[in-house]
Amino acid sequence: IGVLSLDDAYGVTKYERDGTATSFIMEDFRDAQGNVLTTNNSTYTSFAVDENTIFAYGLLAYGALAFELSVCLVEDCTEIRIVNESFRRNSNGTTVVADSATATGRKVSESEFVQAVNDAYVQYNIPVDQRSPAPMQGECLSGFCPTEEIWCQWDPECSTSPYQEPPGKVKPDVIAGFTVAGAVLLVVCLYSVHVYLVNQQKHRYRAAIAQRIVETIEVQKSMRSLSPELLAAEFKKIDSETPDGRITKDELWDFLSSGKAGELSKKDFNALFAAMDADKSGYVDFLEFCSFLGQCHEEYTGARANVGSGARSTTGRLSMAETAARRVSSVAVEGLDEAIVGEEEKEKEIEKEEEEL
Repeated sequence: IGVLSLDDAYGVTKYERDGTATSFIMEDFRDAQGNVLTTNNSTYTSFAVDENTIFAYGLLAYGALAFELSVCLVEDCTEIRIVNESFRRNSNGTTVVADSATATGRKVSESEFVQAVNDAYVQYNIPVDQRSPAPMQGECLSGFCPTEEIWCQWDPECSTSPYQEPPGKVKPDVIAGFTVAGAVLLVVCLYSVHVYLVNQQKHRYRAAIAQRIVETIEVQKSMRSLSPELLAAEFKKIDSETPDGRITKDELWDFLSSGKAGELSKKDFNALFAAMDADKSGYVDFLEFCSFLGQCHEEYTGARANVGSGARSTTGRLSMAETAARRVSSVAVEGLDEAIVGEEEKEKEIEKEEEEL
């Protein structure tokens, strides 16, 4: 009468996640009558040597050290060769081979597998009541499923990793506080940069229109002292293409582009027109025109000062030229007087000589 011993093998990944796996085997040992004598739990560590070879080693339940090598014999790995050896140490300290086995496996269909198992039962005279049904029924072949405690000794999903982060020295609320403070500081910085760029753009388009106004208006007056008549005259100069009491975008662009105010970018010009068109009607009326110019006092003063300094420079140069001309004229007159006096003296000398004769 044969004896049937059944075992179940389970595999899980390891915490290292380096391609190795842990396998543990639940097995039972029975006597000739089929009574279970003991159940053991052995563990293996396995890893791929290459795409066709797996090597495993582990400590068996009875203390033997086992090695197992599995090699694919064909390219699709439907045939494998398994070499298994285990070693144990005797009481006298010597190491002996406890077991050595070689097996060849071939992938077969389910029906072929079931037939081979049943044939082995008959060949080795396994009692019917000890035979395990094929294909396997239930969760565990041996009937000894691993408990949660045994399973979690190896499964990273339900056990504590030996690789633990050291306890943090900074409390989470402190980190959160720094994070929020950094975010607020970043927002403030970005907003400050935005405000600065907007102010720079305002200065550019205000300076452009102030410079152009200065070129066509009486510059001796300040922006705040300009009379309604002067402002109306400037408004009409801009509203010249279609004089309807409203300045269009094209009319304002032509006005700014025709003077010496410098080239204004389209982006700045669009911002200028949007600032002047307070009611967003697409036109600038006289009240909007005056209201906007009232905001350009500083730029207008600077432009007026530039034009004034140019005028004073020109006046100075004219004054120097007039002084030089007067000096040349004075020298010429003095020379002419001397020449006339000399001629009169000569005539007197000639008359004196004639009287003596």
